Amino acid sequence: MADTARSLDVVKRVVEMCDFIENPAIQETVRNKIVPVSMVSDINSVLKISVWVGLGIVGLWASLDAFAERTNLTKWCPTCRGEKNCVWARFEPYASGDEGEVLKELQDLRHLYAHNYAGEADSKHFSRSRHVLQSDKSRQLKSNALFSGNQPHLDLTHLRTYAFTVQGVLERIP
Repeated sequence: MADTARSLDVVKRVVEMCDFIENPAIQETVRNKIVPVSMVSDINSVLKISVWVGLGIVGLWASLDAFAERTNLTKWCPTCRGEKNCVWARFEPYASGDEGEVLKELQDLRHLYAHNYAGEADSKHFSRSRHVLQSDKSRQLKSNALFSGNQPHLDLTHLRTYAFTVQGVLERIP
């Protein structure tokens, strides 16, 4: 299987995870309390959405990283100070419109979820330069999610936005 197809398959699986969680049958099961008695009748009590979104963000980044490694797609990133696995730097030439900014967010969010507790930043996280996220500075992300200055408030809709951006960038690579 070609590297682009393999990377796109990972993106597809992330979107399918969103579809599964939002499936009306799953939602009805939770609402009708067909879950253990001690659990609240809310999808978040069964499937912690913030954890799944974080896993999805890391998965999207990993898909781009694996593609870049296998196709020898490298580029130095001034923000990451030479770190060779910055998805923004490696894929920016293939980005269109706001996609470059979305890739910067994905790079920062990946670090946030992979190296912190469910996306909650601390001083250690911000001891390094980041592309768009800054300590104690709230901002609206390109996915329309809010970053509060120490934690992103992402849901499945935001994860889909990142997935569709990754898909678009990958499909543009010759």
